[in-house]
Amino acid sequence: MKATKKPWGKEYLLFENADVAIWHLFIDSGQETSFHSHPNKKTGLLVLDGGAKVSFLSDDQKLFAGDKTMIRHGVFHSTKNMTQYPLELLEIETPVNKEDIVRLQDKYGRAGTPYEWDEV
Repeated sequence: MKATKKPWGKEYLLFENADVAIWHLFIDSGQETSFHSHPNKKTGLLVLDGGAKVSFLSDDQKLFAGDKTMIRHGVFHSTKNMTQYPLELLEIETPVNKEDIVRLQDKYGRAGTPYEWDEV
């Protein structure tokens, strides 16, 4: 299983074929992903455990265990852990392309940089 360390936690590749990839994300307490978009792919998020705040340009959406959302291509978004425990999510992306990312803002200094493969 491919695992990638992130400044906000870690992610594990659970499944991948020519059409879809499924990642298991762990976002540490109080941490968040960059504010980014995927110009060419759609992303689905399913909360497995914890509480998430998914932020968009004009609003926020709160999700808890069992909740899901679909993010269309080109939509800027970020996901923040709202709890004191690791937030667990499934991220489903199609088409498969981790380099399809445009970071607008990032509290870890990665704005404007491509996807990083920092395998655990």
